[in-house]
Amino acid sequence: MRLIIQNHNVYKVTRFVKIYGVFRTLSKIIGRLRPKFKFWLILKFPFYSSKGRRVGIVGCGHHAFSSIAYYLSTSTNCKIVFAMDTDKKASLSLAYAYNAVDMGDSYNIEKISNINPDIVYISSNHASHTKYAIEFLNLGCDVFIEKPIVINNEQLKALSDVIKNTNQNIYVGYNRPHSPSIKIIKDRFIDNGSPFTLSCFVSGHLIPEDHWYRNPSEGTRIVSNLGHWLDLSVHILLWSSKFVEYIDIKVSYSNISTPSDNIAVSMVSSNNDLINITFTSRGEPFEGVSEMINFNKDDLIVQIDDHRVTKVWDDLFYKKYNHRPKNNGHKLTVLQPFGSVKNREWEEIELSSKLMLHIEKMVTSQETNSRFNL
Repeated sequence: MRLIIQNHNVYKVTRFVKIYGVFRTLSKIIGRLRPKFKFWLILKFPFYSSKGRRVGIVGCGHHAFSSIAYYLSTSTNCKIVFAMDTDKKASLSLAYAYNAVDMGDSYNIEKISNINPDIVYISSNHASHTKYAIEFLNLGCDVFIEKPIVINNEQLKALSDVIKNTNQNIYVGYNRPHSPSIKIIKDRFIDNGSPFTLSCFVSGHLIPEDHWYRNPSEGTRIVSNLGHWLDLSVHILLWSSKFVEYIDIKVSYSNISTPSDNIAVSMVSSNNDLINITFTSRGEPFEGVSEMINFNKDDLIVQIDDHRVTKVWDDLFYKKYNHRPKNNGHKLTVLQPFGSVKNREWEEIELSSKLMLHIEKMVTSQETNSRFNL
């Protein structure tokens, strides 16, 4: 049995190297194991500089370690100045690996003020995202919020009120709009008023019953997972100058006892756009979340295979794009504060959050049909 597990892990590492490259795979391994290892020495040497923007990280889990801190260290000259997490081991290991100050689980506003961060990345538990965002915006920091931005309408209103009355910048962690596959669609998208069809089939993580995602105070998997593709849907809807008045929504549940684990959401806009999102978690995907996306508008047909391959047919035109390493937009999303891409308008994020919360309410109430008015 031990040999089987070892062979499984070796094969998984080999597959990840092919998909993500050596250093990103190494960051994922260290992010899981958290050995006492100064990772920044490898990533920064010989390019290390502490003259760039000063960055704080709140929430030091696997994503913060292997994506946020990794991309910041390899693609900018910023300095990660503090790490904070309710799990003291997580904050200590990230702080040690990236040469930052360990704040542990102590939210000491005076100490943070003395450290003087320019921007704070928030990747903590979902329910705390809005609270931290508001506090750091009021402290005068730019803020990057990982998904979900909010978990209820009260949080959304509070955050929107602060954003409208601050000069600070806010960035969000919804990454699909920044993937090269979606950019390929946008570059060929013709705003002629005709409707489109979007289909997303997503194989998500199989999470245990006691996982913190399932805590009602953290939101359902609509908030924690499906929000990615709902946000993408809103992003594509807004490419058209034709105003969408409403979206009719139908939800199909596989098992009502775990309604957001295996679910299909079908949406039809007032402009006859058709959007279908199927989310399943019947088994753990070997290489992490896997997704198949199909898009059709007029003569344009696009197939996206897990953001590794994109096939495009547009009348007589055909082209196949290979994306190596796998690119679902994580890097450009993390680097938004450093000018990697144009920052999305808050109104768009606010709208996608409202749609997400509308569907989340449907799921918790076990509704099957509803209309979302814009």
